[in-house]
Amino acid sequence: MFSVGDEVVHRVHGAGIITGKKERQLTETSNRYFVIEIPGFDSTLMVPTDKAGQCLRPVSKMATLRRLLTDILTGQPNKLHKDYKEREKQIGSKLKSGEPKKWIEVVRDLTHRQEQGWKSKVDQRLLDRTMHLLAGEFALAQGIDPEKAESRLAFIVEHPHEFKDQQASTGWLRTLVQRIMRPFTESETQATADAR
Repeated sequence: MFSVGDEVVHRVHGAGIITGKKERQLTETSNRYFVIEIPGFDSTLMVPTDKAGQCLRPVSKMATLRRLLTDILTGQPNKLHKDYKEREKQIGSKLKSGEPKKWIEVVRDLTHRQEQGWKSKVDQRLLDRTMHLLAGEFALAQGIDPEKAESRLAFIVEHPHEFKDQQASTGWLRTLVQRIMRPFTESETQATADAR
């Protein structure tokens, strides 16, 4: 399912690149592990190859992340539990899912909570953690460094409606360019076929 060179997301630790495989002897059994480098940090993660399907997934495509960011950030926030311990559990289960959709929901809901004047250290820690997870995946999907991804993501979170408008106009422009170019592409294909 996974191999060296794959860009993956660990459900808990975030995005990384499989850089190799190692065999380690633990007690009497020998296990094979994927070695995963986490970009932007000097950290390495080792995941048993036979458990990789349970805790790893491929990095999302940028188009998918853009759509999720647009749809979720401009959507209605979910109500979070008032008790910080219950809220931490509620958010923790979404973070452990490893799904970008749930991570983006956490960012939206905590940001909304802060905008309403409810700020706590626990909420800020959870928001920072979630932004970090998203930025790692965003960086690999877009091929940029994690710090740049984090600043772009922060801008999108602060200006979700502008981002949505930009995505809509970009999509419209892309469609227009494709429609304009299609006759040329079709005529070039026909000319090549005629020349044969």
